[in-house]
Amino acid sequence: MKKIIFTTILLLLTITLFPQPSGKYWVQFSFRDAGNYSIDKPEEFLSPTAIEKRKKFNISITENDIPVSKKLIEMIKNIDSTAVLLTTSKWLNGATFYSENPDFMILLKENGDDFINYVEQTYISSKPESFVQKNTLFFNDADPKVDIPNDLDYGFGTKQMRINNAHWLHRLGYKGEGVLLQLNDGGFQNADRIRHFQQHFADNRVRGVRNIVQPSISTFQNGNHGTKVWSCIAAYIPGELIGSAPACSFYLVQTEDNRTEYVIEEDNWVVALEFADSLGVDIINSSLGYTTFDDTTYYRGYSSLDGKTSRASLAADIAVSKGMIVVNSAGNSGIRKWRYIGCPAEATHVLAIGAVDSLGNKAPFSSFGPTYDGRVKPDGAAVGWQTYVGKESDSTVRGNGTSYSAPLFAGMIACLRQAFPNKTSFEIIDVVRRSGSQYTAPDSALGYGITDFLKAYNLLLEPENKSLNFIFDTFVVTNKNNVSFIIETKDNTSVSISYASRENGKTISKDFSLKAGKNKISLPVAKLPKKRKYDFIDLKIFDGTTEYQYVLGRE
Repeated sequence: MKKIIFTTILLLLTITLFPQPSGKYWVQFSFRDAGNYSIDKPEEFLSPTAIEKRKKFNISITENDIPVSKKLIEMIKNIDSTAVLLTTSKWLNGATFYSENPDFMILLKENGDDFINYVEQTYISSKPESFVQKNTLFFNDADPKVDIPNDLDYGFGTKQMRINNAHWLHRLGYKGEGVLLQLNDGGFQNADRIRHFQQHFADNRVRGVRNIVQPSISTFQNGNHGTKVWSCIAAYIPGELIGSAPACSFYLVQTEDNRTEYVIEEDNWVVALEFADSLGVDIINSSLGYTTFDDTTYYRGYSSLDGKTSRASLAADIAVSKGMIVVNSAGNSGIRKWRYIGCPAEATHVLAIGAVDSLGNKAPFSSFGPTYDGRVKPDGAAVGWQTYVGKESDSTVRGNGTSYSAPLFAGMIACLRQAFPNKTSFEIIDVVRRSGSQYTAPDSALGYGITDFLKAYNLLLEPENKSLNFIFDTFVVTNKNNVSFIIETKDNTSVSISYASRENGKTISKDFSLKAGKNKISLPVAKLPKKRKYDFIDLKIFDGTTEYQYVLGRE
């Protein structure tokens, strides 16, 4: 796949009044027309899964959920009957057209002032394109299955799981089952054939595939970047490579045109988000970024990293408001003159993921934050330097890039989503940031740092209204240590603490008197039997009003 360089552009909000080469155009409409659709009948434009998600999280169905008006599309066709509709965006109220008429933009300016906000050329065609009727889009309606143990042999991928404590979520039984994750990428060559994904196809957990760029070409034959990215999440070859969410279900969508780099790819990306929303997808992984383009008239400076300039960034935040979690690679520009993250990684609610090696050292190529308006980025970090991935040749190899740290991270998010199905996207995003190794002192290199997913799990267990504050150096207990932590309280009080090993089932209870301030608590634990590689300790603390619950890993 072509190398993606992370710099920035400024959207063109005016129409150039001279003939343009034939190509593809973004047209944004100045008003909405619901036509025969109504927000009172969402079943006509949203799937049952998507509607159920809206109800579950009390997310309103609004005007921007209604598809782009057919009437507006026809008004474009009336101006240029040769124009071909490619895609639409209901959220941004626009559409992408292909036209070989060099005067297309002029015609729209002269005849569309009453319904067009603006138009811009997003792709310059080197030669006329043909549009065949064949469409490779498919959906799998069969019931998905999962038969994957909790204790996994990750093989080469062991260290890239353990650095984020993802293996503890797996051991707890959370491997992404029942979670829908969509990859927006540049092609999944041979993914339908290689060993890494055979289990997913056999278990009906590949729910759908779409090529937005070239609908007549199977994405399994076009570009290998997505294949390697997907393996970070989904690979399942015990003893060789297992991904971060091996029980997840997937939609695979190609948004990236491997032939060129034009701004239309952002619009493809937006279309993919809306596609995911209509299907009720939970998580988006995007190992892509947009900063420089083949059309050099598009330029983004650092001031464009504000979450409001790129259409992809605008759509990403809308996606989160609709109940999805968007994970995006931070970028690989850390040692370039342009060293910053790109779009849509800089969007407010996107989780931008930096790269480290398996020892926790920052990858030199991992892009820097913060955003132009001062927000901390990256939001988290995972292994993206010497990462083990599955290749289209059916081999397991090492690769470098935040393209790999992001999907590892997205899979871990899927496990967390399975564990807490009733938490909102915003609640999960918040605890992920709070679980970073640098949360209290973020920097521009790794932002909030390496995320501890066992810590995130425990933070989500805490009640909303807390009278006590708990400080754990780690939620993993070794055989040689007691369970040690600090309870911080404003006033003198007392608590009752009980803890039990799942290995022996024995519960120990103790009462403690606390003084205002920080109180160190140390609880002895029995030695882990040799027959057990790991165990869990269920810790409960009751202050007379509220019960706090934590799960500690033990090895």
